[in-house]
Formats: sequence, C-alpha cells, structure tokens
Amino acid sequence: MKCTFNGKHENANEIQREMKWMALLIVCAIKNSEAFATIPSKVAALHEPFVHNDRITRKSSLFQSDSFFDEADELLSFMDMYEDDHQTFHPLDYGHGIHDDEHTLKRRQGEQDALDEPSKKRLIDQAKIRLNGTGKDSQIESEEQSDESIDNLVVPDLNTLMANMHLAPASEIAYFYLQNTIKLPPEVMWKITNDNGCILGFTVQNLEHKINLLRRMMNLTDEDVRIIITKQPSILHMSANRNISPTVLFLVRSLDLSKTDLRELVVAYPCILCYSMQNLARKLSFFLKDLGLDVVSVRELLVAEPKLLCAGVSSGLEPRLVFLHREIGIPISDLRTIVKANPKLLLYSLEKNLRAKLISFFIMRLHMEPKDILKLLKSYPLIMDYSLENHMLPIAKYFLTELEFSPMEMRRILLKFPRLMTHSLFKIKHVVGYLRYQLGMDANEVKRILFQAPQVVSLSTDDTLVSKVVFLRDSFGLKNEKDLRKVIAGMPTLLLCSVENNLRPKVEYLLPQFGGDELELKQAIITLPTLLGYSLEKRIKPRMARISDIGLEPIKITVGITMKDVNFEAWLDNKRIRIANGGRLLKRSRATKSTRQQIDEVVGVEEIPAESDGRIMHWKR
Repeated sequence: MKCTFNGKHENANEIQREMKWMALLIVCAIKNSEAFATIPSKVAALHEPFVHNDRITRKSSLFQSDSFFDEADELLSFMDMYEDDHQTFHPLDYGHGIHDDEHTLKRRQGEQDALDEPSKKRLIDQAKIRLNGTGKDSQIESEEQSDESIDNLVVPDLNTLMANMHLAPASEIAYFYLQNTIKLPPEVMWKITNDNGCILGFTVQNLEHKINLLRRMMNLTDEDVRIIITKQPSILHMSANRNISPTVLFLVRSLDLSKTDLRELVVAYPCILCYSMQNLARKLSFFLKDLGLDVVSVRELLVAEPKLLCAGVSSGLEPRLVFLHREIGIPISDLRTIVKANPKLLLYSLEKNLRAKLISFFIMRLHMEPKDILKLLKSYPLIMDYSLENHMLPIAKYFLTELEFSPMEMRRILLKFPRLMTHSLFKIKHVVGYLRYQLGMDANEVKRILFQAPQVVSLSTDDTLVSKVVFLRDSFGLKNEKDLRKVIAGMPTLLLCSVENNLRPKVEYLLPQFGGDELELKQAIITLPTLLGYSLEKRIKPRMARISDIGLEPIKITVGITMKDVNFEAWLDNKRIRIANGGRLLKRSRATKSTRQQIDEVVGVEEIPAESDGRIMHWKR
C-alpha cells in the first residue's frame, strides 16, 4: 500500500498522518543527510514540503519512486509499534531488518531471541489488537477516541526530536559504501538512486557479502565489479545464498566452465545471473539437443557470444533454427558449422534481418538457389553481419547499374568472393577508378577484371596494387600502356599474385631460358598472359625442359603450356619427327590411320593432294 493522501480521512486521522510524515522527513533528512547532499540537486529536494490545495497533494521529485513509498509504509508501521507510552521511538532503529536476505536474517535471529518476555508479550498484544480491530465498531471507537484526543494532540518540538538523534558513520551507509569503497561513478550512483533506490536500504554487510561472493567465484577485479553493477544494478537485490550461488554453480557444472570463462560470461551480460535455473536449463537443452552440439562446443559458443543466453527459446532461438533448416534447406550438420563460425546468426531478427537478406536479397534479387546460399554461408558466415539497407544494397546497385553486371554475374562474383561485402562502396569505387582512369582501361576490361578477380577490390591502390602493376611493366618492358592493359586484362589474377613469392621467381627463370632476350620474352607474355599463372615447379619448368631437349624455340612454350599431358606428348612427338625430316617435308610413315588422325587432331594438320606418293603437311597452330 502506497503512503499517499487521498482526502478521505477524518481531520484527526489526517493530522496524525501528517505528523508521522513530518517525522519521516526529519528521519530521512538526518539519517541520510550526507548521502542526499551528494545526490544531484533535482533528487535531493527534501526541503520541499507537502502543500495541500483543495485536497490535492504535491510531492517533491524525491517521492516519485515506488521504493521510497514502500520504505515509508514500513517506517510508519514501525512507528505505530512505539505508540505505547512505555516505549520511545528511536529514528535510527528504522531500517533494522528491512530488505534483509537470508544471510542477514540469521544474524538478526539472535537479537530477536534476546528480547525479554514483557517486550514479546507487548508486541503480541499489539498485533492482536490490530487483527481484531478491523470491524465497523472498532473503526467507530477508534474515530471517537481520535476526536477526543485531537485537542490534546501535542506537536513534538523539533529541537527535542533532534536531540535524541545521531548520525550513523558513512561506512555503515550503503550509499557511501558503493560510492567510496566500490568507487561507482556519479552517473551510476544516480542510476541506482533513481531506478533502484531500495538498494540503498540494504546494510553494508549485506552488500559486502554479495560482492565478495562474486569476487571469489569468478576472480573479479574491482573494475569487473563496477562493470557488473553498472550494467545490472538489480543483481544487488538478489540473495547471495538463494539466487546467485545456485545459478553460478549450475552454469559451472552444466558447461564445465572455468573461472575465466564464467567471468567473461557474467561481465559481458550480468543479467545471466538473474535468470532462473529452469530458464537456463531450457536454453542449454536447445543447443545440446535441438542443434546437436556437444558440451565443449556449447561452452565455446556461449563464451564467444554470451548474449545467446539472453535470447528466448520459443520466441527467438527455435523460430530462427526452423527457418534456416526447413525454409532455406540448410542441413543441421552444416548449420552447426555455420552457427559456430557466426553465433550471431541465431540472434538476428527473423523478419527484419534473416528473411530480408536470404529471401528478398539473395534469392529474389540475385537469383540464388538454396544450394548457393549454403555455399555462401559456409564460405563466409559473417556476411550476415552487414547491414542490408546501408551496405549490401548500395554495393549491389553499383554493380548492377553503373558497372552493368547482370544479376547472374553478380551472383557468381559474390559466390567467388563473398568478402566483397566487407569493403565499403567508397573503396570499391576507388579501385575501379584506378583501373579505369589511371591505367586507361575501358569498361569491358574493368568488368572482366572484376568478374574474374573480384578480390582486386581488397588491394590498396596506394601500395599493393600499384607495386604489382609497376613490376609487370618494368620486368617485361611493357612501356606501351596498350600492351600493359592487354596483359592485365588477359590474366586479371596476376594482380592477386605475390611479387616476391610468385612473379619474380618466374621472371628470373624464364629470362635465361629465352637467352636473355627481353623482347622475345615480352612477346611471349603479350601472346599468352596466362603463362605467368601456371605453377613454376609443376608446369613451367618441366614443359620448358622438354621443349629445350628437342631443340624447339623457347617461344613454343606459349603453345605447349596449355595442353594436357597426353596432348603435349603427342605434340612433342610430331615436332621431333618434323625436325628429323628437315622441318617441312615428312614422308608417309607406316603408322596406323588412327595414330595419324590423333596426331592431326593435336597439331591441326591440313592435307593437300600431291602428284608424288608423299603428303605435303602444312602445320598450323
């Protein structure tokens, strides 16, 4: 019941009530004068009294809190216990036993047992009077007595009342304990005073017990304690023995958590300790049974993303799992892998995030199949973390409209390089501008580079990309910009190769093989830019050695490097026969027809009838 004036009391009762309110204000002002002196001014408006105007009561901003009125009711009830002439009301007794948990109640029990028998009997008699005096006759009798005593009502003198009062030391006031010992910042103290004011009614011993328990169980530092209280002040409301300890032990035993893991969970989201054990057990069951993870995987998942323990099962986790598994068609085995790589996938809004990205964007706009989405999420699950409206859609619009890619081409680019979405639109435009205007490429050449090597957008135009272009130009003498553009557009993946580990070793090997002739090497690269894309040890060196062994020119590597092993051997045999017969005329061999056809298919032979018995062979590349 709130202590508010409603205008329905008789004059005597209302005056008595006002007297008690005056005593309440004096007690609060004296007992907490130091505390309220440090509270912001708009809260510490103790000097503003109640003003009656047409039976309407105006309260200061301090009394807007429900917890204040709860404590006021308790104080008024406490004062009623001392209405007997033989007892004296002591204001500092207020707060004794209020808001105490089990730890404090046990300590109070000894004090209660020490009451003498007359005191116990007097309290019991007063309780019986309260219980039996609820009828109509009792109310009339009480009103009559009040009317008779109204004239004899004596207002206590303020000096007399204050003479029997003394201030409690700051070390025994919860406000100063939190402010000076725990060192909570002023904004946190304001939050506690305004939103969780009843915390200030706890004893210092009570708060110390809870905070020390948290320290011991998780090896918390002072800063960790401040972070926890700042994020979740209501944790100080909970009983140390009935709430905090059982919850911590449940998490430790269920997930085999270390103190470090437990600390990371609680510091990130202290509200975890405010959930019931039944709530936490249902969430752990979802990960263990519905998703099929083992205990180790669940522990790693929750430590990586503690917010999962704050999500509802029936309202959040289960609907998202059903959507990904049944509607998108992702198998549970693959879904486990994806969720472990990106736990936030189970936290995103189903309608505003998951459906909007997977169905509206990927499937309907880019024409992806469910298998494409599975490939995309397995390749880069973090792609779901990027904003659809502010990031993904502007990039897609740029590729589809300004660069004139089709939706299918954009789909292939995204499947080849999902991390395209990790780069800003400004960065992508900067790379395109470098290719378009500094290298002088046309729109089709830029599209070819982005389609075959979309990873180029991740290169820095101030360092990596420029250094590779300069290396290609200087190493092969590509002074003509047209030749340079032809090489880069012909083999866009050259821009992705390492200069020191890939391109330079190839140049150092090929140049001696061409007899140091830079012009011939340049012609070979312009003719076949993909030559630099083959493996040096597995392809270029073996093929180059075979070509040199039969005496062919080094430029022939541009032909032999592209063939499969079987076709390459057949091509070498024909070259060897041609060289053995003088290079042009080859006599008809006794090879079978099938062998000759196989050779002709490999090297491209055109047969021209002649007057002699032999064949004139015209060899074409």
